[in-house]
Amino acid sequence: MQGQFRHPLFMGMMLMMALCIVVIGPYDHLLNFDVLRLTIFYGVCFGSFTGLLYFALNLCHRFEWRAYGLFTVGFAALGATFFGLAAAMVLGAPTPSISDMALVAGFNLVFCFLGEVLLSIFIIPRVLADLRGRAANDILAEFIASEAGSLGPSAGPSGPAIAPHPGLSPEMPAQISIFGQSFDPKRIFMIEAKEHYIAVFLTDGTELLLRGRIVDAVAAIPSQLGRRVHRSYWVSAVAVAALRPEKSGLQLTLTDGQSVPVARSRIPEIRPWVETVLATAKQKAPKKVLSALS
Repeated sequence: MQGQFRHPLFMGMMLMMALCIVVIGPYDHLLNFDVLRLTIFYGVCFGSFTGLLYFALNLCHRFEWRAYGLFTVGFAALGATFFGLAAAMVLGAPTPSISDMALVAGFNLVFCFLGEVLLSIFIIPRVLADLRGRAANDILAEFIASEAGSLGPSAGPSGPAIAPHPGLSPEMPAQISIFGQSFDPKRIFMIEAKEHYIAVFLTDGTELLLRGRIVDAVAAIPSQLGRRVHRSYWVSAVAVAALRPEKSGLQLTLTDGQSVPVARSRIPEIRPWVETVLATAKQKAPKKVLSALS
């Protein structure tokens, strides 16, 4: 998220939208300000919008909510409207009527959501393409598919149900790319977040350190391959050995003997997933033994 805010394309778009507002001047008839006061007014408006947008996105990231524009952009637009009206009155503008405030709020919402459409279709895919080292069209297709899936009839609060199968499904690619590094999905064991890096652990014990965020790494991995059990850990289904309670909460025991914590907010999802993975492994075990004996 911070990378997107610092990206030249995102900053350029914000400046372009600010320039459009200044040129259109939708509030000028309510203000009658000189250049200095008009500059202060627009500074408050654009600064509050950017700050509130960042706050809303950070809130979604922290609590792992879907960052729908209806919340993030709408919250920032209405908040900036409030701060702008307050700044205008402090700077000496007359108190606007209810109809004027409604018109200003309506214009701000429409203008900001038009910007959201531009951002989603043209800017974000290209920004993420730079951050993830992947094609912008691929990321745009994933974004559209995820939005369509989240609005579909089978989607619940956490998105569509995913079959937790330890193996590979027929549609799973033979290779996946995480921050420009190619991996065989069958070999990924666990991913751990380490400040500005992630450690990718493979089934043969190899550990690779890559620069990036775990949320972006998990987004590049097929969903049926594993689960993100904690904000700092993603675990493959083949790594699951047991789930045990501790004083600090649930701990997931891995097949190599390691233990990783399970976030409290993820327990309702992780507990049935682990049970299904272990049940599937148990059903397959006799077949493996008979195959070995024959």
